[in-house]
Amino acid sequence: MASRKYRGIEIDSAHIDMAKNLDSVHELIDELRDLQSTWNNLSLLGELTNVGAEISDTRQHFQKLAGDLTNFLVEQSTHQAVEMLSTRAQNAIDILVRNLYERTADIGFLATDPVFAKLCVDAQTAPLTAEALAGTHQRMKDYVSKYSVYKNVVLLDSQARVMVDMLDQLTPGISLGWIREAVLKGSQYAEAFLPLNKATEKTSGTAPDELIYAWKITVAGQLKGYIALVFNLEQESEALFSKVIGLRTEKALPEWKVCGVSKATGEVLVSSNPEYIGPGQTIRLPEGARWGLVQVGPVAYLGCIRNTRGYQGYSGPGWKGFCLVPLTHAFNTAFSDPVQNIELDYSTGLIDKRILGFQAQASQIQKQLNRSIWNGNMTQRQSVSTLGNSFSKTLLWEISRAGENTRTLFTNSLNNLVQAEINGFQTEQQTRAMLAMDLMDRNLYERANDCRWWAQNPTLNDALLNTDDDLVIEQARQCLQHIHGLYTVYTNILLLDRSGRVVCDSASIVEPGALVEASWVSEAMQLKSPAHYFVSPFEKTALYQDRPTYIYAAALFDNRQKPAHAIGAIALVFDSESQFEAILTESMGDSKHQAFGFIVDENHRVISSTTNLHMEHGKLTLPLKRHSKFEKQKAEQGYFHIDGRLIAYGACNSGAYREYKSDADAYQNNLICAYGLDIGALADDLEASAGDISFDEFRQGGQKDQVVDIASFRVAEHWYGIDSEDAVEAFLCNQIVSLPNSPSWLLGTTLYKNEAVTIVDIAEILDPRLRSKAAAPARQQMILLKTQNHSVKIALAVDELGEIPSLPMSAIHESESLNGHSGIVQGLIKTVDNLLVVLNTEQLFKQLETDIKKTPCVNKGLSSAAVHR
Repeated sequence: MASRKYRGIEIDSAHIDMAKNLDSVHELIDELRDLQSTWNNLSLLGELTNVGAEISDTRQHFQKLAGDLTNFLVEQSTHQAVEMLSTRAQNAIDILVRNLYERTADIGFLATDPVFAKLCVDAQTAPLTAEALAGTHQRMKDYVSKYSVYKNVVLLDSQARVMVDMLDQLTPGISLGWIREAVLKGSQYAEAFLPLNKATEKTSGTAPDELIYAWKITVAGQLKGYIALVFNLEQESEALFSKVIGLRTEKALPEWKVCGVSKATGEVLVSSNPEYIGPGQTIRLPEGARWGLVQVGPVAYLGCIRNTRGYQGYSGPGWKGFCLVPLTHAFNTAFSDPVQNIELDYSTGLIDKRILGFQAQASQIQKQLNRSIWNGNMTQRQSVSTLGNSFSKTLLWEISRAGENTRTLFTNSLNNLVQAEINGFQTEQQTRAMLAMDLMDRNLYERANDCRWWAQNPTLNDALLNTDDDLVIEQARQCLQHIHGLYTVYTNILLLDRSGRVVCDSASIVEPGALVEASWVSEAMQLKSPAHYFVSPFEKTALYQDRPTYIYAAALFDNRQKPAHAIGAIALVFDSESQFEAILTESMGDSKHQAFGFIVDENHRVISSTTNLHMEHGKLTLPLKRHSKFEKQKAEQGYFHIDGRLIAYGACNSGAYREYKSDADAYQNNLICAYGLDIGALADDLEASAGDISFDEFRQGGQKDQVVDIASFRVAEHWYGIDSEDAVEAFLCNQIVSLPNSPSWLLGTTLYKNEAVTIVDIAEILDPRLRSKAAAPARQQMILLKTQNHSVKIALAVDELGEIPSLPMSAIHESESLNGHSGIVQGLIKTVDNLLVVLNTEQLFKQLETDIKKTPCVNKGLSSAAVHR
């Protein structure tokens, strides 16, 4: 892997541009430089002591770890930024394609509209009257008032000549031959992105490209004309980008991200910020690249470009979604509330396992340095140095502090990375919830349009006015079947008379004349306008096999021109189970992090879910935040821990899409979508931390009291110390031979400098409740005690080595009440921030020696061969 040096650190060449724009990298490098200066000074001074070589080794190890950590920071930060861009690019194109899928059904049904078909037939025999043209104009406007995603409707004759243009932008009689050619090539619809009047565009050069859907109008199998719908891409893109990027407020920080849609060639069609990247500009990535740098004018962007995943086999016009952000602002990520007081088990779960490796490396380097300093303190007291004992101890202490500062820097950097990952997981869930709510609002918007427009179908109206005419009823049934074949989101479509009895249904599964007894039926019959509709509560119904769903209903009137009295209603049974499940599943995308999702109402009653977990009696049990007032489109993210697991979550309230569920809409239905992601297991309950201990208060010069050097160490949650005269040195041991029939505090024996050493678990001796026999294998730090006249060499297994400060004897507080361990505890030393227990090594020997000698092989010594076995 090629690398380049940046500010003294070797950085992967692929990430060098990212490193230059990462504040966290600059901060880390600045702190590393300060520490490097300290290490350089200490290394020179260390040559005057016996730890110079160890300091040099430690510095080199830390330098290598610093390079690895910096590269890891750049890699992870880049990954998180790319994931954010990728999600938005994917959502931009997928939401649009799902919208356009509905348009392919619209054009198929509109081509069968009896009013438009009759006009095409009449135009073949006589010129159209002004009344007929006016009526057609009004019907087109009625259609667009329901399906507001369109901005124009054009009706053409059998030769593709314009008869009626809703916006009156095209000259009547002008030929749009390209529509006839496109329809002949298609099987169900024609889709094109070009000027509506393609011939005019060649001469004027000013006609804009439009997204157009067209199909043929046939009567009795004979071609009678064509109809075209012009999609309002510009208006739709505004709504799209407000959801993909988020709604902006006046007080919000500047939005640097630019989302948009481009052609397959990279030519931009629409974007969320045309001032940065506008239509006609070109954006491309290297062939096969999932992300990279994109140069647009003088600005370098970090960007992602995505193909659509399609919807039910439909892939749209072949466009792509993109999301770019200027490289200088690519890493401006604001964290949500940080995870507090929670330790994760990094060996499992989603947090990058390399973090655990970095922590282990930093800890191991520090332990090795501490051991060197500890032993340095032991040996310096026996040497005669011109520097003096005080200087040597101070120097060793400064070296230890530099090591701790270095480890703290690494620990904080790693903790920030973990927090960034958790924050990324939370944002991912919130983005999923926002996408799911948007898809749901858009989906149900179409259902509100469908029921209102189909209620204006003359064929269905005739059936309600002629309920005794079997031929008319059959035509109505066929009309419903044709609709149902185009719109697959329903399980059935029913035509009801004024009394609520079934006239006919698209699935032919309900007996004609059957009475539908439900409150929504009477509500639908009371509607006073074709612009109104009614939706049932989400409840079980026999029309959906006794499962809960929504039913959309609209009234049909006796006088379509002046509606006043409802003569019946059309009822659309929404396939909520499969549709909501698909929305929840698709909103998770292709991410490797498989979450679980819910759609619930304001009372957290479950509407749909991807799991059976976290529910009780049909209600969500996850501790989502409760708000006194429902705020549309409000999104939030956070975390909670359940059953020993850390769960990142994101939630979003439903909103309004165009006029659907807007403040002007009589129908309101507040729903919430929530996604959760199991990040991993919480770490097992650890013993309470011993905390740090400092002896700075005893370092004041001019002390006249008799002093003693206390060798400090940590075991479990307490700090202990022994007279340094009773210790030989510290060593690392990871191979211990257990001994049969030995007491529980005797871990076994090992070979150190060709001599057998008995390893004692001092933790269990001091407090048997710690049960450190299971935890003891993790203790590899040993303190070899000075045995003097004792025949057995003993080492204590401890967790951490501390300082060896010179303390006044008066600092040791002795008391008879402390002799509960047969005199093992000599006294206590109170520091500003902690407490240290001073042990009496002589008493400890007396207590242990008898039991150790009774253990097989120990009193006879252990040969080198036995240890190695």
